[in-house]
Amino acid sequence: MLEQNEYLVTWAVYYGAALGVLLVWWRMTKPIPWVPLKQLLRVLLAAAVLVPAPVDSQSIELAPALFVLLFDLLLIQEGDALRASVYLLYGVVLGLVALIIDGLIRMVWRRARANA
Repeated sequence: MLEQNEYLVTWAVYYGAALGVLLVWWRMTKPIPWVPLKQLLRVLLAAAVLVPAPVDSQSIELAPALFVLLFDLLLIQEGDALRASVYLLYGVVLGLVALIIDGLIRMVWRRARANA
């Protein structure tokens, strides 16, 4: 078990690395001409690397949900293989809701500028 400071430093390092991965992914998806596909790919990767999930059903410690899901799939135990998928699904749904809100704001903004 990690102490509290080690746990926080580990998460800080992980999120720093995840930010680097997201920046590279942002750059890789930049040439995609169809904007909805580009945004969807970005949201999917962000949800995959940023969403945490509990390591165990009895513990309060968290780990990246993607890694918890992969670990559970490799070590299938007591039907818990897909418990982290719920957290990943939450992350994807929240990202898609943010995309929809962003699209609606941009649509209203364009209409307001066109009418002015």
